[in-house]
Amino acid sequence: MTHLPFVIRTLALFLCLGAATLHSEVPVEVLREQPVRIVTSASEVIFPESWRGGKVSASAEAVPVERREMALRVMEAALAKYPAEVLREHLGTLYLVGELRYRNVVTSGTNSRRDVYVKIGAVEKGFTHLHNESVFHAEFSSILIRNRPQFLDEAAWKATNPSDFTYLGDGVDAVKQGKASTKIDSSLNAQGFLSQYAQSTLENDFNAFAARLWTGNDALWQLAVQHPPIQRKLVLALRFYQRLHPALDEAFYRSLVR
Repeated sequence: MTHLPFVIRTLALFLCLGAATLHSEVPVEVLREQPVRIVTSASEVIFPESWRGGKVSASAEAVPVERREMALRVMEAALAKYPAEVLREHLGTLYLVGELRYRNVVTSGTNSRRDVYVKIGAVEKGFTHLHNESVFHAEFSSILIRNRPQFLDEAAWKATNPSDFTYLGDGVDAVKQGKASTKIDSSLNAQGFLSQYAQSTLENDFNAFAARLWTGNDALWQLAVQHPPIQRKLVLALRFYQRLHPALDEAFYRSLVR
């Protein structure tokens, strides 16, 4: 009996050390909990199980410490544009990573069922605050149209394209073929496309409009005036978001224009 306190102390120390060891091995680092969970990690556990290994072989690197605070400010400002109900219903976790690869390509972002992944690269390599925010809105828009397909008139969207046009069918293939530019391409605007990458899939076509709507890109509204196909797609995109939430009307998006 005289040794019981020592045993208890020893056991308590063992449990504390064990807990500390487990904590040090946690593969994800939570950067924010609100308004949604924001995480960084280099572990495959952040990806759906079906993405680990095999054909997809998704991988990531944690965001370098020196890029985190500004990236968080940008993402928090982006998230604040959405009604709280939309975030609660459709967005699980936002993963900010220093590198992102899948299917043998390096990419700026992707999405799974409820999660968004955004690469926070070096500013001097083009990963500006505007670029990072645009990627987030584009990827989140994929989740939204997947969750609420009835709000987007896909038949009307496709009817806006040239009669002989067919989407490439795969964003990754577009990257591998060097057809992944997301910059405004004036040679494609008259056909209803904002960029080269928008021709890869209908989803990426919609993403291009979403990214510019949410970042207040004035060029989008100007292009809609100049090109009727762009105008028709813009109307369909606006209709989708207003069906998603009544506050997301045309006046709201025009208020975002810088």
